Amino acid sequence: MSEPLIIHGVTLIDGAGGSPIEHARIVIQAGSVTNVDQNSSAAIPEGAQAIDARGLWATPGLIDTHVHLSMVGEASLPLFLALGITTIRDLGGPLDFLSETRRLLEDGAVGPRLLYAGPFIDGDPPTLQSIEATAGPDAAARAVQVRLDAGADAIKLYSTLPPESVRRAIQAADHRVPVTGHLGTTLASDAMKAGINGLEHALATPFNDFAPEEHRTPPGQSWETPGFWQNQQRGWLKADFTSDKAKAWVQLVVERDVSFCPTLTLSPGSNDLDEEQRSFIRFAVVDQAAVLRRSRARSFQPSPDAVQLARQARGRLQELVGLVHEAGGRIIAGTDTGPMQPPGFALHRELGYLSGAGLSNMEVLRAATSRAAEALWRDDLGTIQPGKRADLLLLRRDPLADLGALRDIERVIHDGQPYDPATLLAQAAEENVGQDGKP
Repeated sequence: MSEPLIIHGVTLIDGAGGSPIEHARIVIQAGSVTNVDQNSSAAIPEGAQAIDARGLWATPGLIDTHVHLSMVGEASLPLFLALGITTIRDLGGPLDFLSETRRLLEDGAVGPRLLYAGPFIDGDPPTLQSIEATAGPDAAARAVQVRLDAGADAIKLYSTLPPESVRRAIQAADHRVPVTGHLGTTLASDAMKAGINGLEHALATPFNDFAPEEHRTPPGQSWETPGFWQNQQRGWLKADFTSDKAKAWVQLVVERDVSFCPTLTLSPGSNDLDEEQRSFIRFAVVDQAAVLRRSRARSFQPSPDAVQLARQARGRLQELVGLVHEAGGRIIAGTDTGPMQPPGFALHRELGYLSGAGLSNMEVLRAATSRAAEALWRDDLGTIQPGKRADLLLLRRDPLADLGALRDIERVIHDGQPYDPATLLAQAAEENVGQDGKP
């Protein structure tokens, strides 16, 4: 058995929601936490690796519950880890790519733990031509089994899948893995009644449950339809959160134990990526760097009116998140990381938006740790407690006083292995450059 890693003198925020523990000692062996106590003055066993963490804060490693890794590539994996994300869940990508990437990580490649759902299960016609259609409930059930046979950790139902196919897919999963959805044709309320475990994207999935009739998305339209996002944003501005229907929807999230992943950082037209793009572009993988550069060109900039509309709509979505949270619903952190969402960086922006929705700093942290682990059905993740995987961050500042401290990382520890985030970022800046050779 490997020698233990002992972190001593740290202020521990274990992710379970309790008060911080000062002068804590965390003992890690074979990738798991074996002991947590306040005996920070105890002698270090011979042969053990020790980290003197006096003046630091320990939190669980962060979890991004909604990424698309194939859109940013394997080169992005160290970036997640450098930003404190020790687990990611891919919610839409090729099974062969995802299974091979997980094998590489398990064999020692540097990066977070990878969970995945495999390709979207969509209706006929599908949202995108590149998505395989499932023509009817039987096809949806077969698609679920294909993904489970390939080792999927979740099932993702997509925009044009009709209600009966949604029900059959949930039945086919048979409580073996969580089922979540980016829905459109099927109402989120109907999916919850059918037993879905998660809802993705506050902007899109609950829309037809809340929007006035004249703004509801008709069958056959998707986010590729011209004017789709603007219509949804205008519809959210007119949504009545005080109605009995709205209150019943929020209560349904709570009663059915549904995990709500709002991805507030996804706000088409809000034009609020510029500052982050300037800091991120030197870390971007080749394809993503090209997209980010194009997005900064004048022809890609939305009008001031469009920016204002998108930001106002996000404000309404933050209201909805706050209502679900206040009612006792589970809010989890996810980003939809892909071409326009920077790996790792996007999660920290999402946490800021969750704070703006009314969650306390502790509640925001739990949305990306223990509550996220609950949504993933992983009782070995999300907290710093004996028996859990040794995924934790050592921070230079108190995140309960300032969420920005979650970016001020001294060490990332993943499966018991310490990493220097500055080293990971420096390597990424050197290796991940655009096709013109410029960072």
